[in-house]
Amino acid sequence: MKKVMLVIVCLLFAATSFAQQSDPSNDVGYVKLVNNGVTPGVGVSLAFGLPFKFWNVVSNVPQYGVESTQPSSIIGAQIQQGATATAADNIVRQDGGQTGFRNSVGNWAGTLQSTSAMVPGSAYYYINKTGTTRNLVLAGDVDNTNGYATRSVPGTPTTTGSLAVSWRDSRTLSFPVSATLPEIGPGLIAAGFTGAAIATQRDLVLDQIAGTSASLNGSGVWTGLASAGPGRAYTIVNRPHANGGWTYSFQVDAAAAMNAGVMIPAAPSVTKAPSTGDVVKTSTVKTSAVKTAGSAK
Repeated sequence: MKKVMLVIVCLLFAATSFAQQSDPSNDVGYVKLVNNGVTPGVGVSLAFGLPFKFWNVVSNVPQYGVESTQPSSIIGAQIQQGATATAADNIVRQDGGQTGFRNSVGNWAGTLQSTSAMVPGSAYYYINKTGTTRNLVLAGDVDNTNGYATRSVPGTPTTTGSLAVSWRDSRTLSFPVSATLPEIGPGLIAAGFTGAAIATQRDLVLDQIAGTSASLNGSGVWTGLASAGPGRAYTIVNRPHANGGWTYSFQVDAAAAMNAGVMIPAAPSVTKAPSTGDVVKTSTVKTSAVKTAGSAK
């Protein structure tokens, strides 16, 4: 009887713990990225994006519901500290140049921290100066929805422009865009992304690590890059076209997606989708949450 009572007490304790963890959210995920350092003091860059929503961290405890765009909460103590930005590892925002680093006592400094500039939709570099392989783990709340500011894609009818971006999505997004996030396809096309029969005249979505790209051929069919992986950084290359520069809003509503012939997933699924160089997992996703819908690789 004592053993039975002990089991019951343990189950009640576990149930209480699970309830606390799952209220108000249990949508969690992480991405593991690897930066292969070579020589101490010589920076090696790893391009990455932000696949989750991140919460403010106080005394190593995430404050659920209080979103943070500071590297102190997103990166934490994972990178090597130093007396100056030159001596320390750096996190750099590609489309603004803001830099953050941990000083000699481990506190975050730099404009990336002071201006809270680590926002979704942008792309970043982790500059590893240790000379050894370092892991970068991004862990946060799965939120496969909007939440981005718009971005201006530069270019003119005679010159090429480019913009570094990432997508806040825990899934591996496949090209063509059928049954995946509509902003990857119709959203880009609606904003001004242009294809062409000649490959060198097409706009591109370029994977910054792999160097592979997706584009539209002369018939409007996606070619090249097969998928967009979570946590990866991309460059939109805007080739010379009559429309010049354009504004990318990162999303297209459901009606526009259906008009463009894009299938919207009807049911969500848990994603465990590794991409090259990454380990991606999400767990205990709410079955009623449309934002977790996707296909596993």
